[in-house]
Amino acid sequence: MNSFFRLLSPLLLSAALLSACNSKPSSEQTATVASPEVQPAPARPVVATDAALTAQLQNPQVGDVYVVQFQPRNTTEQRYYFYQVFAVRPNEIDLHPAKKEVAGPQADSNAPDFYSTDKMTYTRAEALELLQEQPGDVLHSRLIAVQRP
Repeated sequence: MNSFFRLLSPLLLSAALLSACNSKPSSEQTATVASPEVQPAPARPVVATDAALTAQLQNPQVGDVYVVQFQPRNTTEQRYYFYQVFAVRPNEIDLHPAKKEVAGPQADSNAPDFYSTDKMTYTRAEALELLQEQPGDVLHSRLIAVQRP
């Protein structure tokens, strides 16, 4: 569980900053609420099966991109954060986090300067924990895809 929160620390900071800058006044928020009878389900991106994701996490490759879905506080929208594998060792992987969150899971992660030079190291067991939302995670984060070059 600690590994999951380590992964989310840059995400939490950026989400807090973005939600503070982009929040609507409460009168606008109440105007956009749907009637209780017709509450549409939030859109979910197409994701790989847990078995396929587990297999990719157990066999990481340099260049893999981990796509983490989360829900910013006080919203119902889904946002995404990307992490790129840049080193693989027998029991650990090193990741570069994206510099910012994106609106969709198909964002162009090949853009120049998309990733930070910050380094995050995970054991393979910690990486597998990313598949499940962790208790107490207010952003409801979980890994939904591995993009392999």
